[in-house]
Amino acid sequence: MIKWTTYWFKIIGEDSDLCGEEFFTELENATKEQHITYANQIFPNEKLRCIGRVSGAEAEMMGLDTY
Repeated sequence: MIKWTTYWFKIIGEDSDLCGEEFFTELENATKEQHITYANQIFPNEKLRCIGRVSGAEAEMMGLDTY
């Protein structure tokens, strides 16, 4: 069974031009650890905080970029 999961992240590196930016990762049949790995691949030199899992509907309403 295919199940999509969505996690919310924030860039927290104080020296980063992207500090404060938030985004979602959306992956098929993935664990939290897989989402963290994926987020670090997207932003390899950034310090990230995983805020937590959100529903697809919540992500849609918030309107942040989804990777």
